[in-house]
Amino acid sequence: MRRAGRRAGTGGCEELDSSDFCMERFIDRLLPDAPSLEGVGVAEANARHQLLVVSSEIRRALRTQADGSQQQQAPGIEATKAAIAELYTRISEMKAKARSAERMVVDITQDIKSLDFAKRNLTQTTTTMRRLQLLVSSVEQLRQLTEQGRYHDAAQLLPAIGGLREGFGGFQSVRQIAALDQTAESLRRSLASKALQEVQRAFDAQGLLVGNAQLVRDACLCCDPERAVDHYCALQLRAYTAIFQLSDDVSQLENISRRYAWLRRIMRNYAEEHADLFPPAWRMDEQLTRRFAVATRDQLGEIMANASPLAVDHLTAALADTLAFEAHCDKRFVIAPRPQPSAAASAVASQGASPGSSPAPSPQAGPPAYIYEGSGEAAESFVGAISCAFEPYMSIFVDGERAKFEQMVLRFQREPIAVDDDPSLSVLASSTDLLYQFRESLRQCASLSTGQAMADLAQVFAQCLGSYARSVLQHKLPTFASTAAAAAAPLEDIKHICLIISTADYCAAAAAQLEQKIVERVDGEFKARVSFAACREALLSSINAGIRALVAGVEAMCAPAFAALAQEPWHDVQMVGDQSGYVLLVVSAVTAATEAVRRGISGSRYFRSYCDKFAARFAEAYAAAIAQCGCISEVGAEQLLLDAQALKSVLLGMPAIGTDEVPPPGPPPAFARIVGQSIGRVEALLKAILVPSEPADALVGRFLLLFPAAPRDVFRQVLSLKGVRPAEHTSYIRVLQRAHRDAGDPPLTPSPAAPASARSTPAPAVQEPPPGRKAAPRAAGHARGASSASAGSGAGFGAGSGAGPGAGPGKPRPDPLGITGAAQPAADSGADGEHPADGPQSAAGGDAAGSPVLASLAANATATRTRINENLRRFVSNMRRG
Repeated sequence: MRRAGRRAGTGGCEELDSSDFCMERFIDRLLPDAPSLEGVGVAEANARHQLLVVSSEIRRALRTQADGSQQQQAPGIEATKAAIAELYTRISEMKAKARSAERMVVDITQDIKSLDFAKRNLTQTTTTMRRLQLLVSSVEQLRQLTEQGRYHDAAQLLPAIGGLREGFGGFQSVRQIAALDQTAESLRRSLASKALQEVQRAFDAQGLLVGNAQLVRDACLCCDPERAVDHYCALQLRAYTAIFQLSDDVSQLENISRRYAWLRRIMRNYAEEHADLFPPAWRMDEQLTRRFAVATRDQLGEIMANASPLAVDHLTAALADTLAFEAHCDKRFVIAPRPQPSAAASAVASQGASPGSSPAPSPQAGPPAYIYEGSGEAAESFVGAISCAFEPYMSIFVDGERAKFEQMVLRFQREPIAVDDDPSLSVLASSTDLLYQFRESLRQCASLSTGQAMADLAQVFAQCLGSYARSVLQHKLPTFASTAAAAAAPLEDIKHICLIISTADYCAAAAAQLEQKIVERVDGEFKARVSFAACREALLSSINAGIRALVAGVEAMCAPAFAALAQEPWHDVQMVGDQSGYVLLVVSAVTAATEAVRRGISGSRYFRSYCDKFAARFAEAYAAAIAQCGCISEVGAEQLLLDAQALKSVLLGMPAIGTDEVPPPGPPPAFARIVGQSIGRVEALLKAILVPSEPADALVGRFLLLFPAAPRDVFRQVLSLKGVRPAEHTSYIRVLQRAHRDAGDPPLTPSPAAPASARSTPAPAVQEPPPGRKAAPRAAGHARGASSASAGSGAGFGAGSGAGPGAGPGKPRPDPLGITGAAQPAADSGADGEHPADGPQSAAGGDAAGSPVLASLAANATATRTRINENLRRFVSNMRRG
């Protein structure tokens, strides 16, 4: 054991340091057998001792290495410090030598600087004295020229004197120089005054040149330009104010062309005799024209303010002449709008600027709107110089146009509608006449004013179009009586209605284009006031009213068929045959009317809206006719169901009537849903009539399948059509309440009162049967099997609503069989969308709830009970016959 411990403490260190050391082999050699395990403690103590020895040696080596590094670094640090000190000493010495050299240079060049300053002062003094001598001589020469009246030479001397005076701006504290400057200014003013007098004496009271032309030219070079221009313009316009006085007839608006003719004569005289007298920079002809414009504007304002009343034709003619005169002035004086920089140039300019730079300040608030084409100088346009006086009175023009359009609308209202067989005539002639007058009025207004007057005229257009829609289009819509005597007339009226609908659509599109055109032309501040929304709404209302009138007209054409339906003895029908006679009448009326609508209506969306609304309205009229049949036998109900399928096929084919497509297209899905829901209500009522009235449970069970909401008024109607006496209705109602309560529904309540229109034409709220569950046909006298027709959850058959008793709005009674899961047809989105506004709406069906297994069991049980009752009834009937 001790040997093992010794081996672990001595020879083991070399083996532990080996790279191929293996712990297992080392332990096996250290402890080869069981007796050697007694020396484990000794080996552990030796190992711990060896570990402590090695750790102390490592610490000792680390301390030694650290002390050696510090001793080696100390000489390097000392050497660095010494080098830095030496460098600092050298820099200090260099700075001291530089200061010494600078003092030496200053001492050497001090005399040279003094001589340089003396030379510069001497040169400036010599120059100043020479300029002072020139100024004195020039002022003296100017005095002599002024006294002699030599304006041409004096005009050439004035700029030189001005330049010399500016050079002595800093010597005003010197008394002699200040006195000389005052003398020069006094001479300049005296020269200008004397030259102005020469110019004034050169023209007589009539503005004719009576002096020396050359002297006037020279004097104009020396006088004040503003005072000379004012004098000449006032002299020339003196005759204008004398001729065109406010009280004279020649000054009225109808004679405004004489004013411009007078100015043309003055300008012709100026060009021939006076143009070369004045410097071109004065623009004397332009100044004269501008003062004439101001005087004319003021006079016209007073004339129009005092005129009572002001004639519209005189106003428009005078304004047209004025606008033409202003445009001629801009053209004559070469005044044009400032060209706008292109987008590429703007982009280059923006890229050329540095990110942090700001634009250079401009002496003006912004770039001039007009320039002289020849020089590019800023100019002021003549546009609006005189015509602005007419702007406050343009309401007279607008009022005149409004009165004219109102008279046109009244005339159109009195005229009858003429329907031409020519297919190219798709709108009323009155609409094209009205829009043509709008275009002419807008063209005239654009030539007169694009400001307030055009914005007001746009409002007049919108108001007249709205009045045309209400007073002409809607007013001329025919009304129909749902009687057999009135069934022949609607076909011609339907053509009228189609023409009105197409006219309203045409006017709505024209109104949008007219609005866009006016917005492009009117001034920016009035663009927001241009709106044709109100008149477009009125036109769309006319379209909707026309579609409703179409539906009423076709319904009137179907009235004889429904009257024949109500007069048929349905309680005496013995067997189911072909379609009834009234079906042929309905097919003929619907086909003829729809073909006329297809040819007459220009927009497909309006034809689609007509089909949707007629399908919903047809079902209501059909249900109302059935309600007037009195008693209906089961076989009669079978026949009516067959007729209902035929009428449903006719309705589904309405969108394809009048088309040339082969094969004809199928009905749109939304329209098919509307037809299915509408006719499904009638089918559900007839299927309820098919069930025998005895026993009452069978009738109630079938009714609950068809009408899960169990509307009481619909059930009473079923009882009445089956011939059940009113005294027995109470017992059936009691059974219905019990069955409804057993089904887990809230107690029955009377259906809410329907509107008068709905009460007069009741319609059941039942959905079309789901696909794949169509009831199989059977022989006459046999009740049908379990119904798969979708019944609506309506509160009442007459109201046709979608909420049953005890069910809130939009929450119909849960229907596990999927009978009432009616889909809501797409709502109309107005004439700008798929259909016009106020289109047919249907109640949204609720989601089916409850267990599907229980629902199937309940449906099978009800169907089995119904079949058993029918078989028992058939057996009893056969026994009685036997």
